[in-house]
Amino acid sequence: MTTATAPAPTDTWPRRNEHGLSDQQRDECLAAIDRDSFVILPHLLPQDMIDRANAYIDECCARFDREERDHPRYHETNIVEHDPVFREFLLYLPALQLSYDVFGPMFHLGQDKWTRKFRVDEGKDPMSLTWHSDGPLGFPEVNGYAPLHTLRFGYFMSDTTHGDSGTLEVIRGSHRKRTLHAQQSIHWQPFSGHRADDFETDHVTVQGPAGTIVAFHNGIWHRAQNNRSDIPRTIVYFQYCPCMLHPLHRDVPYPGDLSPYSAEERWLLGEPREPHRWVIGTDADKQRMLRFRRKAEK
Repeated sequence: MTTATAPAPTDTWPRRNEHGLSDQQRDECLAAIDRDSFVILPHLLPQDMIDRANAYIDECCARFDREERDHPRYHETNIVEHDPVFREFLLYLPALQLSYDVFGPMFHLGQDKWTRKFRVDEGKDPMSLTWHSDGPLGFPEVNGYAPLHTLRFGYFMSDTTHGDSGTLEVIRGSHRKRTLHAQQSIHWQPFSGHRADDFETDHVTVQGPAGTIVAFHNGIWHRAQNNRSDIPRTIVYFQYCPCMLHPLHRDVPYPGDLSPYSAEERWLLGEPREPHRWVIGTDADKQRMLRFRRKAEK
């Protein structure tokens, strides 16, 4: 098993999320996803976003403790509406740049959640997942590969560079492996009778300091380690997909009041519109996401 490590903590995005990825960095990230099924983005999340997200999650976990939820992992879905910091995650420029590169302007939010894993001293964390892949099932292969339907971003809210931190493990390039494609991967089942040892050279532990950002293909095989440390492992996930695909947990069209949100946010949250505009979109619809084009296209 090998280890993929994030950049040094000094390599951080500008405090204001204005600059994003260069066109060359976009090319490099997309090439890594196509080759390896995942990529660690070249910079870290701003510290103030980490602090504000963790403060909110701390409050949630304290409430869950008062409710006596007795298990070693807490999580919450549909979080954009729960705290202003998650609106910043929704519009995080590097994530939307890469999503635009993959899907064009017709994409929206597929999932938004956080998860926190606490120490488990003995046995297996009952909330841990076995090896699995994400994304919609039932689609045919494309040239023998699991097609890219969703692009997921994992934002590490805690340091995972220490041992036994409950961090992410992946099988590198697994969306390209015929024996591991998404259509064989109904959640919670072992993958095709294989063990991780069968792919030892591609078995990667993804480590990094708080602020690490990992983007990955829906066809990647992955799981979370058990957390044997005293540091809770916390990750915020935002996933994007074509507008024609239904989000995992959210209702679309959006059932609530969208007036507090910007035009980009309303589009990503699935504002109500005619059925054909979920698939084709008008010129005005596509204008919503033009900010995320490459410089050469502007």
